[in-house]
Amino acid sequence: MYAIGAYCSHCGTPLEGGALFADKVLCPAHAAGFSVVTGAAENAPGLDGLPRYDVVEEGKKLFVVVPETIQQKKSLPMTKRDMNDKRNFVIIGGGPAGLNCAETLRYSGYSGKITLVSNEKLLPYDRTVLSKTLPFGDASKLQLRDGDWLKDADIDVVQDSIYSIHTATKQVTFARG
Repeated sequence: MYAIGAYCSHCGTPLEGGALFADKVLCPAHAAGFSVVTGAAENAPGLDGLPRYDVVEEGKKLFVVVPETIQQKKSLPMTKRDMNDKRNFVIIGGGPAGLNCAETLRYSGYSGKITLVSNEKLLPYDRTVLSKTLPFGDASKLQLRDGDWLKDADIDVVQDSIYSIHTATKQVTFARG
């Protein structure tokens, strides 16, 4: 028996109506997947994992050990940038896929520079709910990660268009020069 947080880290939807496949629960709203064993987010649009709780057996009854402070989300540990690591990943496209790529690099132990390039004026936002919410608000309220989170993750964001990609020299030229 396993116990994890009850609400999707993507948009807070209760997981009780989700589908269970092997050791993964899928959110009923947008199919974000979470491991019921670890609480880890296993597929988009889930960004953070869910808290995991111990289950203990007393007699013939099972109990969930709930801490005094309950977390709604659980972020994976990220590697910080090492200025001695001269590698640089440039990710072109500031949408959810580009952000996921940048986060995965940090979660996987990459300590070089990460530059996320987007030609939008907004930080990466959740396009999956854009059509449902745009008539009632603006896309800036749908940011997947805010500027402080990106700064803490050592992910640089360049808001410009790419003019050209030079594969031989591993360089990009921005529209502004």
